[in-house]
Amino acid sequence: MVTRSEGSTGRTRLDVLYVTDLRFPGGSSTSLVEETLAATRAGYRVGALQCDSSSLRADRALHPGIRDLVEAGRLILVRPGEPVSCSLTVVKHPTVMVKSLGGPLPVRCQNLVTFVGQVPVDLDGTRFYTPAEVHKNIVEAFGLEPVWHPVSPVVRRSLEGTGVPLADADWVEVIDADHWVLSRDRPVGDRPVIGRHGRPTPLKWPADSEALLAAYPDTDDVVVRVLGGVDGLDAVLTRVPDNWEVHPFGSMQVDQFLAGVDFFVYFHHADLVEAFGRTVIEALASGCVAVLPSSFRELFGEACLYVEPSEVRELVLELHRDPASFRAQVAIGDQVVRERFSHSAHVSRISALVGQTGSGDTPVDRAAPTARVPSGLREQRPVVMVVCLGLEPSRVAATIRELDRHRDFAMGFHPVVVTTEATPDISQELEEDLLLDSDRRCFVSELTGVVVEVVPSREEHDGSGRWEDEILSKLATVKRRHGVTNVTVADLHHPDAWLGLQASSRPSLP
Repeated sequence: MVTRSEGSTGRTRLDVLYVTDLRFPGGSSTSLVEETLAATRAGYRVGALQCDSSSLRADRALHPGIRDLVEAGRLILVRPGEPVSCSLTVVKHPTVMVKSLGGPLPVRCQNLVTFVGQVPVDLDGTRFYTPAEVHKNIVEAFGLEPVWHPVSPVVRRSLEGTGVPLADADWVEVIDADHWVLSRDRPVGDRPVIGRHGRPTPLKWPADSEALLAAYPDTDDVVVRVLGGVDGLDAVLTRVPDNWEVHPFGSMQVDQFLAGVDFFVYFHHADLVEAFGRTVIEALASGCVAVLPSSFRELFGEACLYVEPSEVRELVLELHRDPASFRAQVAIGDQVVRERFSHSAHVSRISALVGQTGSGDTPVDRAAPTARVPSGLREQRPVVMVVCLGLEPSRVAATIRELDRHRDFAMGFHPVVVTTEATPDISQELEEDLLLDSDRRCFVSELTGVVVEVVPSREEHDGSGRWEDEILSKLATVKRRHGVTNVTVADLHHPDAWLGLQASSRPSLP
């Protein structure tokens, strides 16, 4: 395990580095959260490098679970261009490498894995990525051939024949089994309770009313509980049956919902290629009996029961009448989750690649970002210009320190500080040199990598025009030179703050 800084090489040391889009709203981010919790609890140091996925809109926010990990200090956000040395790099989702990043990343890793939780092409012909192209881009970025780890047999089959090297074992998703466990030795009520939860989309339900009402009966001898709503089912469900209890998506915690479910029944649309099924392992860990179509058998094995929709009602009534058989199936499901889909299973998987962990209490070492950032990765980051006109060196230094602190929480934006103060005076307050970058015609703080642009102060102005006009012209030039996307002012109370506000609305010079 890696537990110390490389010292003179200035590299951030990690055990595991994830390269992924931290804005994924569903299973991919949840999977990253669970794996990070498992690894860090075992003492491994885990980091993540944000890389935009081709399947997400630009306006999505950071996944809240990932933000919680960052704020808790469990997950280190690696800045673009930050030199890293790690034992394992995981490219988590091939859509983040659909395009070249523009060149090699400053990441040295001993093992390289591509985690694949999505098929390349959906059944309707929608293509999400081309494996060979993604593989080429990963090799370009890291200088190593990655081994591809599918999340399930379904995904594995979709990758066979594409030319990418497949691992022998699938990289299945994991959960904290102890968090989900419930003490139950019999069904929750006098009637069997069938439950399901998921996002409200027609693809998550059977395509026709006959199959839907067979899997989720509208009869009085069972109760059907749904978490996630029934939006989009108008074509196959004319009304919500009287024995159904429907709760909107996000209206209660999933573990609270599963505590009131005996049988987790999940049947979906024939056009949906279900890569994994995280909801299934959550249900199993909660003590539910999972009832699924046979397409899941290869993944979950004896942990679940497999029937056709028309056989669901008879099966749940039979098991409900036989508590001993119900308990036996619950025990099998729990055992399989702990052996194959638990945090401890993930730690074993990591240790096989990384080695045994140490104490896990080594402080985090940070390195300054390098100026040699591949253009493709640089373009994915917002550039924020912070105007500090007229502020004394101590205030400018404090601004630079705050920007560096916030950058770790904001996924590596590029700060550009504009000041009227001399760089030696700022360096003294910052206790860090400001180095001249001749290529970009600006200064860069030695440790934090914050760009500093110096413009003439009011006292230094000796031109024929107004100082204010010269400053507005300088600010527009800075915006153009660095590709600034946002402008803010460090002190709105300063008399010259209006110049920064004016610059935010003016176009940069051509």
